[in-house]
Amino acid sequence: MENVSSMNLLPEPELSALFLLHQKDLIQFLTYKVRCAETAADLTQETYLRIAHYPDTGNIENMRAYLFRIANNLALDYLRSQTRLSKREAGPVSENIISRQPEPDAILSDRQQLEFLEQIIYNLPPKCRAVFLMSRVEGKSYTEISNELVISPRTVESHLRKALDQIRKQFD
Repeated sequence: MENVSSMNLLPEPELSALFLLHQKDLIQFLTYKVRCAETAADLTQETYLRIAHYPDTGNIENMRAYLFRIANNLALDYLRSQTRLSKREAGPVSENIISRQPEPDAILSDRQQLEFLEQIIYNLPPKCRAVFLMSRVEGKSYTEISNELVISPRTVESHLRKALDQIRKQFD
């Protein structure tokens, strides 16, 4: 394993001077790429750190191009991470993804009311129950119900009124 002093490194003052010479251009380039001055400053600093830790800076022919290549790669990595983050967070909530389903509490309350109503209907006298279900559930007319149950339309009306009164009393 070679020791660091035998590697072909740019001396620290030369590296700093070279970086400072191109720093303003790097910041402008990165600001354009990532559309954020603060992030561009951070990426510029990261570019310096990458070049400072590169073991063989003496063999780089075009240091400016190398700096911009590192900066560009860092910007691409940053933009990809932002894309993954926004996909993971699913972005802002829009109207088309809001659930139109009722809340679980409302569902439970509705089910309990339905069970209560079913029990009330079940407890109606048989003729009242039959007239109510034929009228309100099956949507049949008084004439159809009277023909099917062999009772008069007036009796159908009477049974339906009794059923509705009893259901109202139970609900109140």
